[in-house]
Amino acid sequence: MPTVPEKIETALFTRALALSITGDPPLAWPNIPFPDEGEDKPLTFIEVRHFPNRNTRVLISAAPHMRQGILQFTIFTPRNNGYDLATQLAGEIAAHFPADLDMFEDDVRVRVQQAPDIIPAEVTEDQVSWSTRVDVRYDCFK
Repeated sequence: MPTVPEKIETALFTRALALSITGDPPLAWPNIPFPDEGEDKPLTFIEVRHFPNRNTRVLISAAPHMRQGILQFTIFTPRNNGYDLATQLAGEIAAHFPADLDMFEDDVRVRVQQAPDIIPAEVTEDQVSWSTRVDVRYDCFK
């Protein structure tokens, strides 16, 4: 039987899979092979990462815990092509995860806490790409 952390991640990733954004760039998932160099590496893609945070016990006499975390999207676009595409994709991802959006997996409800944060873009370490990050903060009481 799936655990609460598994159900949270499934709810988040299921919503991410439903993204329909400009150009339909491929998603790079945690611990799944993705072309990271050479001819097969796409020029535009989105890396998906999940960062669960510390659990907080809400009441001593009750079982529910507040479970929080961040579903993070890092958008990679070609360097020296302007900022428009990265900004557009970031906005489309943010719109797909509006504040108070509820996502469910079985008996687990995951809620987007606030409008997603769009982090200013920067050149990647390898100097090849322009990257912009979108952080989706969520909580779950279970």
